[in-house]
Amino acid sequence: METFRHTVEVRWADCDANHHVRHSAYADFCTHARIEWLKAQGFGFEQFQAQAFGPVIFSEWTEYFKEVRMSERLTIEVRIAGLGDGCSRFRIHHDVYKEDGKLAAKHEVSGAWLDLKARKLTLPPENLAHIFAELARTEDFEILPAKSTT
Repeated sequence: METFRHTVEVRWADCDANHHVRHSAYADFCTHARIEWLKAQGFGFEQFQAQAFGPVIFSEWTEYFKEVRMSERLTIEVRIAGLGDGCSRFRIHHDVYKEDGKLAAKHEVSGAWLDLKARKLTLPPENLAHIFAELARTEDFEILPAKSTT
């Protein structure tokens, strides 16, 4: 299992009035890294659209360690922190590193999969569950308790 890494550059639009990265930009960076990870594994937006399902996020948190400013390049490491049976639910952890290798932030999301036609939770296709199973796990990885997908 390997950790996925994606690099982004901080843009003007990512900064706030204090001249550093605004809090919600971290969520945007990490979402982008997750999408790039799935795309690199052959499961891009087109697959979600064709199968009429997608992720639904239940919770999200960020912890900040170092200030980040415009034009800095950040590397985001993506790992799995928890999975439910059949990948029905997930927790994804992101470490955001500055160019000097210092940890700038930690970001985590938890969610499940939504059938966009039925508007209810569903299981992902087997090939997507396999992609999640192959990503590196955090040291505190846990099996998430089962919840109904009906």
